[in-house]
Amino acid sequence: MNAFLTATRFSNESVASMLIVALACTAVPFIFLGYYKSKKRVKISSFFIGMAIYFLFALIGEGLLNIIIFRGLSASVFFNPADHPVYYALYGAGVAGVFEETGKYMGLKKWMGSRPGKENAFLFGVGHGSFEMIAYGSSLFMGNIIIALMVNSFGIDGYFEKLGITGENVERQKEMIRQLMAIPPFENAAAGIERMLALIFQTSLTIFVFFSLNHEKLKYLFPIAIVLHIIGYLPTYLTQAGVLRQTLISLILSGTVVVFASFYARRMFHAAAGWKEIS
Repeated sequence: MNAFLTATRFSNESVASMLIVALACTAVPFIFLGYYKSKKRVKISSFFIGMAIYFLFALIGEGLLNIIIFRGLSASVFFNPADHPVYYALYGAGVAGVFEETGKYMGLKKWMGSRPGKENAFLFGVGHGSFEMIAYGSSLFMGNIIIALMVNSFGIDGYFEKLGITGENVERQKEMIRQLMAIPPFENAAAGIERMLALIFQTSLTIFVFFSLNHEKLKYLFPIAIVLHIIGYLPTYLTQAGVLRQTLISLILSGTVVVFASFYARRMFHAAAGWKEIS
């Protein structure tokens, strides 16, 4: 039997891998912010506006839509990952693509007027991706680390006793902790790489949206950004639904889209000097 599945505590390697990922997801965005500010004449507020837009559109906007779809319209059965994993993945990636790219469009158009230029737009994109990185990287892994340290100190039963958790849901929660124990360190590392790719991807797509707003004949880049977003995030949702079993395959598929988007975003970013801007 797999040793991970019979474990009664988190391994030191597992805790270390989670800690490294959590710290990296917190530190990388702000280290880059300081570096970029020292190299370019940009406004730091662009970074935090990007973060705010992610919060408003990805967390609040998507969250409200999910409440309407799954509770108000009772569509949870249709999009249940256990019964309809492909529908679940298409819905998740589709909603994320539409809401997040629309958020970037509105943020760049309405709230970045006093922060013109592609450099500030780039920093806006970094902020947008950084909020996602922190929310789904740092926060998630820090929560898991706290669970791991408490379980290792008190045992699984002692963990629930310390928290005063009782009732019929305890066994289900114990099974969730055992599944968390069973995650090998390399999968935690892969999750960290996925967060890094997401940061690059969100920033690249922001460049697409920026040029769709500011240059003639490039308005088509906005719907392209939405489509690329959906395609890029689809492997992640398919993995969550259990359709893709191998984390490495998911990373390769997502990474291919990220490389494609970042290559063209970088190319546009450096070639834009001679393009005619929309007045």
